Amino acid sequence: MQTVITKRELQVPVDVLIRVADVLLENDITNSITGTDEEDGYITIEVEYEKEQRAAIHEAEDIISDYHENEEDEDDDEEDEDED
Repeated sequence: MQTVITKRELQVPVDVLIRVADVLLENDITNSITGTDEEDGYITIEVEYEKEQRAAIHEAEDIISDYHENEEDEDDDEEDEDED
C-alpha cells in the first residue's frame, strides 16, 4: 500500500512560531519556509505529512487559530477602552 503525503501551507504568526515549530519537530513533519510577510508578521511554512501525523497538523493549526482569536479579543478590548 502506498503512503499518501499531503502538502499544506501554514501562515504562522511570528509570536507563535516557536510553539508551532516544536509541534512539527516533535512529530517529524517535513517542513520548509516558503515565504515571509514582515508587514503582517508571519512566516509561510509548507508542511508535508502522512495521515498518521494529521493530529499534529491540527495541533499546529489550533495554536495559530488561538493566537488569532486572542488578537481579536485584544483588539476588541482596546476599542472598548477608547470609547470610555
